[in-house]
Amino acid sequence: MTAIRSHFNPDNIEGVKMGDVVYFHVTNLEQDWDVPHGFAIKGANNAELLVMPGETQTLKWTPEKTGVYPMYCTDFCSALHQEMQGYIRVSSAGANVPLTFSMGKIAPVSTDKKDTTKPK
Repeated sequence: MTAIRSHFNPDNIEGVKMGDVVYFHVTNLEQDWDVPHGFAIKGANNAELLVMPGETQTLKWTPEKTGVYPMYCTDFCSALHQEMQGYIRVSSAGANVPLTFSMGKIAPVSTDKKDTTKPK
């Protein structure tokens, strides 16, 4: 995952299942030395990350409940700081939901073998 002023990439993730161990490797792409980014997941029982420009930090998370979890920047980074957020949808452990993610206004990307980006 990358972080740069006003957005995370990807910003919406679906297909995570309850009990999965998820690693978020967050890289700060800023060129200015004084623009750190934070990363946290609402409801997670672990601490937030502080990622300095040019660095990558890792957050390990195991969702214990189904639902939609907001992820967001925790360190003020610009006037559009409040826009730096996204969502993670967690399904039940046995759900047949492919892992997909979106990158802003681009169509969702699927890691499943079948193409889920085309309308049926």
